[in-house]
Amino acid sequence: MNNKNYKKTYKPLIAWIIAFLVITIIIALTLSDVSRKVSVLGFLISMVISLYILFFIIYKGEYVYWINGGPDYEEAKEATSEKRKKYAKAHLDKFLKMMLISFLYSIISLLFNFSTWIDFLLIIMLIIITGISTISIKYDK
Repeated sequence: MNNKNYKKTYKPLIAWIIAFLVITIIIALTLSDVSRKVSVLGFLISMVISLYILFFIIYKGEYVYWINGGPDYEEAKEATSEKRKKYAKAHLDKFLKMMLISFLYSIISLLFNFSTWIDFLLIIMLIIITGISTISIKYDK
């Protein structure tokens, strides 16, 4: 992406938020007839996928100024496309690993019928730990 074409926008973020809300409602309505465990895991997995999609949007659009602790728009605009992509990719990779671990855990949980509370707590903790782990990712100025 050329720096002349690099524009500040939050339209993709707003679209993601709306899509997240709509999909969450659809999942809640769709999974209301299945077991509590499946509906909770379905909701949690959709949340994990949504977070990954958010970071994919940030990566593809180079919207690194959306990331807390990252550059502001002016810093991002002054940087090269490669630098913005590298920073966003570091976040995307962490959320990909979190998503894959969540999938694996969900399968194991279904096979061994773990408690719904354990499912909820472990996946939420995984999301929090992943978020905290991104603090170490620095944007080189």
